[in-house]
Amino acid sequence: MLQMIVSGIALGAIYGLIALGIVMVFKATGILNFAHGEAAMLSAFMAYTLMVSGLPIWAVVLLTLLFGAALGMVIERFIIRRFIGKALLSSAICTLGLFLVFGDLAIWIWGKDTQELPSLFPNAPIDIGGVIVSGQDLGVVLVCAILAAVLFGFFRFTRLGIAMQATMENPVAARLMGIPIKRIYALAWGISHVIAAIAGLLIAPMTFVHFSMMQHALHFAFAAAVLGGIGSMPGALLGGVIIGVSSNLTGAYVSSAWKDAVPFIVMLAILILRPQGLLARKHIKKV
Repeated sequence: MLQMIVSGIALGAIYGLIALGIVMVFKATGILNFAHGEAAMLSAFMAYTLMVSGLPIWAVVLLTLLFGAALGMVIERFIIRRFIGKALLSSAICTLGLFLVFGDLAIWIWGKDTQELPSLFPNAPIDIGGVIVSGQDLGVVLVCAILAAVLFGFFRFTRLGIAMQATMENPVAARLMGIPIKRIYALAWGISHVIAAIAGLLIAPMTFVHFSMMQHALHFAFAAAVLGGIGSMPGALLGGVIIGVSSNLTGAYVSSAWKDAVPFIVMLAILILRPQGLLARKHIKKV
C-alpha cells in the first residue's frame, strides 16, 4: 500500500503541476486554459526533437523550458490579450480552439507515431524504510517540491511576485499603483507554460510522446484545480495528490474499471461539503 501511495503521490504531483498552471492563468487573467495540456505535449515533442538531434540532457531541458515560456507569452500577446475582461464563455471557446489546433499541429509536424523520451532520473528502485520507490517517482516528487518552494519564494519575497499577486487580486488597483499589468499577464502565461513544459518532461517517460499524451492527464488536472479551489495554487497541488493517490489505490484494491471514476467521485463528495474547494477562500460581495 505504501508503494502505491508513493506512486500515486508522484502521479498526482504531475496532475497538480498542470492544475497549477491552469489556476495561475485563471487568477491572473480570468481565463480557463483548456489548451494547457496540449502546450505540455508540444513541449514534450520539442524535447524529443532536441534529444534526437544529439544535444546533452541539460541543454534539452533548458531549451524546452525556454520554448514553453516563449509559447505562453506568444499565446498571451497575440490571442489571449483580446479576451481578457471579456465573457468567460468566449475565452473558453478560444482555448478549446487552441486545444484542437495544437493537437493537429503536433500530428502535422511529428505524425501519429509514438515516440520515446528517456527519463530524467535513474529507474533503479530505491529502498526507503522498507518501501521500494522507483527513481522516476522519487525524482518527480522532488522536482515538484522544489518547484513549489521556488514559486512560494517568488510570490512571497520578490517585488515582481508581489506585483503579480496584486494584479491577480485587483487589476484596476494594480494599474493605478503603476504596475504594468500587460507585462504581468504575459509573465503569468510564460510561467504557467514553463510549468506545463516541466509536467510534459516528467510525464513523457511514463506515457511516451504522442499527440494525445496529455488529454487524460488534463481531465484529472482540471479536477485537481476544482478540488483544491480554482483560485488557490497550493490547493491545485493538494488536489492533484489526492486524485493521484485515490486513483492508484482504487486500481490496486477495488478495480481498474473504477480507477478513473473514483477520483471524480471523491472530488464531488468533497465539493458537496466545501463547494469553494479545499484551500480556496470564500468571497462575499455586496450588491
